[in-house]
Amino acid sequence: MIFLRPDDARGQIGQAKRSPRLARITVCALVLIAADFSATPGRALEADCAAADFCRGCKDLADELTARIQRHIADGKSAQEIADLEGGGSILRSRIEVWAEQHPQAVKPDRRRLKYRGSSLQHNLLFSAYARCIKVNGICLGTDKLGHLFQQGWEYYKISVLDGKGDALAERYGEWLEGKESREHYGQDEAYFRQQPSGRAVGYGGFGRNISGVISHADLAASKAGLQLYKDISQHRFKRFADYVSDAFCEEKNLNDYTPAMRRIVEQNGRR
Repeated sequence: MIFLRPDDARGQIGQAKRSPRLARITVCALVLIAADFSATPGRALEADCAAADFCRGCKDLADELTARIQRHIADGKSAQEIADLEGGGSILRSRIEVWAEQHPQAVKPDRRRLKYRGSSLQHNLLFSAYARCIKVNGICLGTDKLGHLFQQGWEYYKISVLDGKGDALAERYGEWLEGKESREHYGQDEAYFRQQPSGRAVGYGGFGRNISGVISHADLAASKAGLQLYKDISQHRFKRFADYVSDAFCEEKNLNDYTPAMRRIVEQNGRR
């Protein structure tokens, strides 16, 4: 998903107030990019931890995330209430992602090293299609992984546990959102998938194949971990957030699949 970073937006607006000419340019730019934003159907935030130097030297945020969940539990919040509080009602940017993006330990990727440079994914002064990176449980991951864990993880939980359809169908739903296999592969389940919040909003491939050309296995790993997180919260088994984060969240270790066009770009940039 392409989004306006709050800090960048405030800076641009502040400068615009001091310069009428800049104000006109800024308004025009916002209108043009907003039009592109309105046509964008899905999240499609991409992480590139190598371009963020793998969060080298950054503080590990696992304990802060543990404390965050434990506060909700101490306040008597249910798994669904925690999902609402951290995942939020929007599929664009969950509350937990906003927190992570604005954290002092979040690292902005170096645009000169991005493996997707030269693609149609936006990365400029006002908007970026790239998530910042944080360290959790010793692993560098994109802040978008927290969104998948808390948001799509809850959708997995609803499918598997509340609707009683099991983990396999929940994971199949996530693959459908990424566009892992051809659309025909999911034909018998698509009507049900479209009843889910993200499924209604973005449809097949709306988190990957059809919007960015990146099919992220790390995103799927994060969503699956979220399913287990909500199971444990519901069963009063939650202990620490690090229990849900593994190397599978890192796209440099759990490699992406790409559409042919995006693969050419990534390989031309000397990356995988």
